[in-house]
Amino acid sequence: MNEIKNLIELFEFGVKTYRNPKLLNYKSSDGVWRSIPAEEVAKRVRNIALGIHSLGIGYGDKVALLSESRPEWTMTDLGILSLGAIDVPIYTTQSLPQVEFILTNSESKLIFISTKQLYERVLPVLEKVGLADKVIVFEKEAPASGVMTLEQLEAIGAKLNSENPSLYDELKSRIKPDDVATIIYTSGTTGEPKGVMLTHSNLVSNAVTCASLFTWNAPDEVALSYLPLSHVFERMIIYLYLYIGIQIWYAESIEKLAENLIEVKPTVMTTVPRFLEKAEERMLAQVQTMSPLKRKIFNWAMGIARQYDPEKRFPLSYRIKHKIADILVYKKLRARFGGRFRFIVSGGAALRPDLARIFTAAGIPVLQGYGLTETSPVISVNRLERNRIGSVGPVIPGVCVKISAEGEILVDGPNVMKGYYKNERATLEAFEGTWFKTGDIGYIDKDGFLFITDRKKDLIKTSGGKFVAPQVIENLLSASVYVDKAVVIGEGRKFASALIFPNFEALKQFAMENGIEFSSNEELVNHPKVQQLYQSIIDDVNKHLSQWETIKKFAVVPDVLTIEADYLTPTLKVKRRNVEKRYADLIESFYKET
Repeated sequence: MNEIKNLIELFEFGVKTYRNPKLLNYKSSDGVWRSIPAEEVAKRVRNIALGIHSLGIGYGDKVALLSESRPEWTMTDLGILSLGAIDVPIYTTQSLPQVEFILTNSESKLIFISTKQLYERVLPVLEKVGLADKVIVFEKEAPASGVMTLEQLEAIGAKLNSENPSLYDELKSRIKPDDVATIIYTSGTTGEPKGVMLTHSNLVSNAVTCASLFTWNAPDEVALSYLPLSHVFERMIIYLYLYIGIQIWYAESIEKLAENLIEVKPTVMTTVPRFLEKAEERMLAQVQTMSPLKRKIFNWAMGIARQYDPEKRFPLSYRIKHKIADILVYKKLRARFGGRFRFIVSGGAALRPDLARIFTAAGIPVLQGYGLTETSPVISVNRLERNRIGSVGPVIPGVCVKISAEGEILVDGPNVMKGYYKNERATLEAFEGTWFKTGDIGYIDKDGFLFITDRKKDLIKTSGGKFVAPQVIENLLSASVYVDKAVVIGEGRKFASALIFPNFEALKQFAMENGIEFSSNEELVNHPKVQQLYQSIIDDVNKHLSQWETIKKFAVVPDVLTIEADYLTPTLKVKRRNVEKRYADLIESFYKET
């Protein structure tokens, strides 16, 4: 750890140590998977860096990156960092006003954009902020005159390297551990985005520490990457993969992920819970088409899986049942995931315990972790040998966690951000001395496992003075295959209520099985049998709650919450303020005196 002072040294350590011939892998336009060897990646990073340098970008300058995840993202990121410049990632799903805010606030001097389609979408913003002629695209053909391709940039860099072979080493030698490496704008569930400044040492410490928690089989370890690199979770994980020299395979897209899993046969992957929930939904939908006997076997095997606990030594009777279930059901699930997974790390949102049990019992261990953009991101994570389902694992080495008097999780350590860019007030508010205030409520059990119970700002106080933790209730509701998202309401109100956003795929299957005819989503959700279904879900959840927490009224909403409509963050967290504003009349109807 002491030897590696910045992200470029971390990357070069992995290249020189392992020389992986399949370091970065992608599917080309002809449908064939292709590999970029470690040495070629290093050469391209150098050429990109020198090409950027030739455009007048230097130490401390900001460069924006607007692209889906692909090898060029990683190589460009490393090229920018090599100069001591700062990269500013932008989600491809962000709205034009958000893109404009990020480019303006960060004072980016150059922007990399992956495709012509993305370029054309943001062109009005580029013209407005003066970056229309400061664009480099990843595609082979420039979408407009004055726009450079990455290939052209690399050619300029290669020429500069041949003329001045020592220049690249001189440029990267200026990087200091405490230099800001990236400014990541948190979309946030409320308010204006804040630019989180993460240093080289922040990210290096997190990548190296997290790598030490697991055993790795370089160069044969295969990691499939599908989460956006604009998010710090996957970004840090890519640095970790580069450090340990394992194969990184970039999924084509979310839509192609199931297909890519079978093609790539990964051994490790990071994910968000929604992917696992979708996999479960697809399984359940397929089971409905099976014979009654096969359905019965599947449900029996799922019952066995839901009892699974990696910390428990089960009696022989359970182990025999588990073995039979493995032969009949679990091995088929593993095959759908490529058949070689050693483990999957889940983060970004709460993972349903029953889902973790199902996959872990089926031979695909799912390890839940926890972190924030401001902490680079990992604070805690379960391990293969220490996996307490329902927790977010033990705190990682070198990081300190304490619980405040109000129950808030406070963090200190080498992974904690430098601050919010050009926002001193927000930075001061985020700290209590050297302790970063996460905004999450939780506790540490007697064995050192961290548990998250809610977001501090999301806690609801009813008019009766009782506190309600909405995320706990929402997670219980979302455990139903028929619920996509749930939003619990009740701040300053007499009781808690809920907006239920259905999983329409599962609900339409329910409608077919129950002979329900409908011509629209609205007609479907208002059908008496559907209303009865959701009432039963509410009733089941209410059994697990204290009287003041129970959901007294609810509505099934015939809509889908999306990122594009600004109801979800890019990591699929609900923007409560926006949802409550959109459905204000419906919410008010819950509390009208009758």
